[in-house]
Amino acid sequence: MNDSPMKPYDVFVFPVIDWTFRHQRPQQLALELARRGHRIFYLTVDFAPADTARPYLFWDQPEENVFVVQLRCPGEAPSIYKQMPSPEQAAALLDAIDALRRNCGVGTTVSIVDLPFWRPIAMAMQGNLVVYDCMDYHPGFLNNESSMLVEEDRLIHEADLVLTTAAGLSDIVGRLRENTLIRNACDVTHFLRRPDRPVRRLSERPVVGYFGAIDHWFDVDLLVASARAYPDWDFILIGNSHGSDISPARALPNVRFLGEIPYAILPEYAHGFDVCIIPFEITELTLNTNPVKMYEYLATGRPMVGTAMPEIRIGRDGLVFVGEDHADFIAKLGQAMAVHDDPRLVEERVAYARAQTWGARIAQFDEALVPFFPKVSVVVLVYNGLELTRRCLDSIAANSHYPNLELILVDNASPQTEVRDLLVAFAKDRPWVKLVLNDRNLGFSGGNNAGLRVATGDYMVLLNNDTQVTRGWIFDMLRHFRRDPGIGMVGPVTNNIGNEARIEIAYDGHEAMCAASRLYVEARRGRTMPSDTVAFFCVMFSRAVFEAVGELDEIFGIGMFEDDDYCRRTRDAGFKVVIADDVFIHHELSASLNALGLERRQKLFEENKRLYEQKWGTWTPHKYRDPEAPQTVPAQTV
Repeated sequence: MNDSPMKPYDVFVFPVIDWTFRHQRPQQLALELARRGHRIFYLTVDFAPADTARPYLFWDQPEENVFVVQLRCPGEAPSIYKQMPSPEQAAALLDAIDALRRNCGVGTTVSIVDLPFWRPIAMAMQGNLVVYDCMDYHPGFLNNESSMLVEEDRLIHEADLVLTTAAGLSDIVGRLRENTLIRNACDVTHFLRRPDRPVRRLSERPVVGYFGAIDHWFDVDLLVASARAYPDWDFILIGNSHGSDISPARALPNVRFLGEIPYAILPEYAHGFDVCIIPFEITELTLNTNPVKMYEYLATGRPMVGTAMPEIRIGRDGLVFVGEDHADFIAKLGQAMAVHDDPRLVEERVAYARAQTWGARIAQFDEALVPFFPKVSVVVLVYNGLELTRRCLDSIAANSHYPNLELILVDNASPQTEVRDLLVAFAKDRPWVKLVLNDRNLGFSGGNNAGLRVATGDYMVLLNNDTQVTRGWIFDMLRHFRRDPGIGMVGPVTNNIGNEARIEIAYDGHEAMCAASRLYVEARRGRTMPSDTVAFFCVMFSRAVFEAVGELDEIFGIGMFEDDDYCRRTRDAGFKVVIADDVFIHHELSASLNALGLERRQKLFEENKRLYEQKWGTWTPHKYRDPEAPQTVPAQTV
C-alpha cells in the first residue's frame, strides 16, 4: 500500500471542443495542469456506440499525463451543444467514468466542465470537485437552445466553483452566485519569434492578418470597408468560416481566406502579419468575451486593432488600438501599421504577453481551489482486531487520495502485538501518518482525545477500525460544510448501525459493496438528513466545533453514549448535526464492544446511560429511518 493521499489530484475535462480542434483554453489549461503532475482525462465530444466492447476507449496521449478518452453511450448519440443526455445515457456515461477510475486508480478528482450537457455526470461523481469554466456569454450564440440555457443556470448553481473569463461575464454570473475571474492567456513561447522558425510571408505588400473562428460575431462589413480603405494592403484570414457569409469580402482582390491552419505552425503565418485584427461586431456576446488571440497576437510583437470590446482595452495605443466605430477602426489600422515594427513597442507587446501565460492562470486556479481542500485529520482508534484494522487501512489507502490529509493512528494498548506492528509498518515512509501509541487502554473517548490533541486539521474525523471507507468519502463529507455553514457535524450512511444512518443495502464482498454504495449515493448527491445524534463509527466535525465543544467526555470509559453526549453539546453550541445521504461507509458494528460479551456489554450500556441521563435527563432511544417517508433535504447551494 504505497499510494499516498498526498499525490496530485486527477483531472477530468468535460470539454466544449475536441482535443484536436482549434487549440484553445480547454487544452491549454489541461496542458498546464499536466505539467504540474496531474493526470488529465480529456473526454471527446462524441461517443462510442453502445456495442463497443469497452465502456471507454483511450484515443490518444498527446502529451505526458494527458489522455484523450471516448466514452460509450447507448442510443442515438446526443449533440452536447443542443440537448442533455437521457437518464439512461447519463447513467451509462457515469458507469464508463467509474470503470476508468477503478482501472486507473483515480481517487479524488477535479472536473472542469465546459458545457451544461456534462452537468448530471460530473455532479454525480464521488469525491469530485466540479468546476464550471464559463468561457462565454451563451445567450449570445445564435445556435443555442433555450433549454440548454436553463441547464446552464443549474450548472452555475450546483458547481462547487465557477470560473469566468471576462469582467462583464463575471458580473452577469455574479447575479446568480459568486465566481472567480480567470482571464484567458497564451502560450507565449509558442508564438515568440525564433531564429529556427520560418516566417511565411504571404505577400510583398503590407499584411493585415486574422486567425480564429469566422462566425456570426465576425463583422464582415468592417472587413470589407477596411480592405477597400487600404487597397494596397493584403488582408489574410485564417480559420473556419462556416458560420458567416464571407462572400462580400472574398470578392475583393486584396482579401484572402486560407481556412484552418494547424496550431503547431500557426506562428509561422502570424509572424508574416504586420498588423493583427479582431473585427468583431459589438454584441452581448463580444462585450463579455476575453479573446485568446489578443494575447497570441501580442506575443508575436505585432500591434493589434480591435473593435470596442472592454477586455481589449489593456493600455495605450501601440500595444492595442481600439476602434470605437467603423471609421475609427479603419483610422487605427493606419496608425498601427505606422508603428508595427517599432523596436521599443515590439518589446512592450511581447513583455505584456509574457505576463499573461497559462502558467500564471493555473496559479490563479490553484489558489481558487485552496478553500476546497482544507486540511483534514482522520483519527483511527484501534484496539485489537488485526484483520479489521488491516481492511480499514487498505480502504483508506485505496479510497481517500485527498490532497491535504493527516492520518492519526491511535493504538489503545492493544494486547495483540501484531496490531501495533501493523500500524507502525503502515506509518513507515508515509509522512502524512502520525502514530499515537497509548501505554494503557484509555477507552473510546480517551483514545480518540489522544488523537485529537495532535490533530492539526481544519476538520477532524473519528473513524472506527471496523469500517471500510469508499471512494471520495472525505471530499463528499466536506462539501456539506461548505454548502451550509451552519453545519458543524456530519455522519455518513452505513449498512450497520442503530439509528437513521442505517440504510437498506445488500452486497457480498468489498467490490460489491463499492458498486452497490455508489449507486445509492449517486442518486442522492448533495442531500442530508437532520439528526439529533450521529454515531461515532465515522463522524466529521469542524475545528470550530472542537474549539467550542471541547474533547469527548471520558466519564463514559470504554465506550457508549459518548456520541450522544458530544452531539448534544454540539447542538447546544448552535451547530447543526446531519447525516450525509451521499457518503457510505461500511461498518462491522461495535467489533471491540462485542468482544466484551453480552452480559458485560449490557451492564456497560446501563451504567453509561445513567451517566448520560445525569447530565441531560431522560435519554431518547435511537430509531431507524422510515423508508416510506423521505426525510432528506437538499444541501444549501452556494
